[in-house]
Amino acid sequence: MLKKVIIVFLSVFGLTLFARQHGMYIHTVTSVTADVKTVASTIINKLKSNGFDIYDYYDIATPDIVRESKSDQCKLNAKLIVFSSPDYVKMLTSYGNKYLVASFLRIAVYQSGKGTEVEMADPEAINMIVFNDLWDNDKEKEFNDVIAKTKIFKDRIVTLIHSCNLGKNIEEPMEPIRDDEDLREASKDMFMMVGPLTFFTDEDQFPKINKPNKETDIGKFINEIKSNMNLFVPNKDDIDYRLTKTPSVLKWRIVGEVKSPDSKAVLFGITRPRTEGLSFDIAGSSREDEHNKCPGLDHSAAYPIEVLVIKENGGISVYTPREMFRMDMFFWDAGMGAFMNHMSMPGILDESIGRALLRDEYAE
Repeated sequence: MLKKVIIVFLSVFGLTLFARQHGMYIHTVTSVTADVKTVASTIINKLKSNGFDIYDYYDIATPDIVRESKSDQCKLNAKLIVFSSPDYVKMLTSYGNKYLVASFLRIAVYQSGKGTEVEMADPEAINMIVFNDLWDNDKEKEFNDVIAKTKIFKDRIVTLIHSCNLGKNIEEPMEPIRDDEDLREASKDMFMMVGPLTFFTDEDQFPKINKPNKETDIGKFINEIKSNMNLFVPNKDDIDYRLTKTPSVLKWRIVGEVKSPDSKAVLFGITRPRTEGLSFDIAGSSREDEHNKCPGLDHSAAYPIEVLVIKENGGISVYTPREMFRMDMFFWDAGMGAFMNHMSMPGILDESIGRALLRDEYAE
């Protein structure tokens, strides 16, 4: 009997001791001497030659966009590569079209005080959040299967980045960091403010934001969304929230677009300069020093914001993450103080995104 107790104790202790830690980002290359554009171009060519589709590649807005004084500006830059592959999309959607939301893979190339850095959003950590409704619904085998398959893709991408021989190759999880149990069981990072860290177990985290409809042509519906975005005008709260140098920094734009294999769901991303720059400013504010005034650029792979358009229940639905939830997911390490100081920001973004996508059809 004592032997059995010891074995059980050691098993539990071992699981705790060796619980894996997952960052929302993986630092893959550091201290690169080449410039951001050269590094990003090298990685893009490597991805393309290995069967990945590049959906978008653009300049990330830095905290300088919300800093009025030139003495406060860091004059650093960053680029984001948004990509995926047909095999990855097919794997995700084999569990259901709603999981198309996890299709975007992201690599950020950014400057720091040490040179040029390369990071990627960790698809394993992301999918442990996206798919944790399987775990919650006693589908542990399916959950473990998809995470194991995701890790194969993740390891392949890291290997491709390292094969570019850009600088010092590393593979380090970056904040925010959570362990296996927190991710698969949707543990709350900020109990009263955010709620469970899950897309699908709690409908408030990834809500449907459009009114009921009987639309059947998903292509036509998405064209209407694109037209709405072209006509978008921010409201007063959106304009006044933080420094707005030009109206263009408040215009939302589409980043990438991917269809499910059966064409019944489409994922696209949206972003805009002020939201990027402000979030990185907040994320790095407690870490700034004379060597790096914009350390928050190490969160550049947080964008774009996911928008899922999907046929269901005889119509077409639009889903996008609640911004408080998404900020917790990608920017939790900014700290409680940062969240408290910017309590109104998520709500303003939710309304801005909803109005930009759907205009009068937006349903809060």
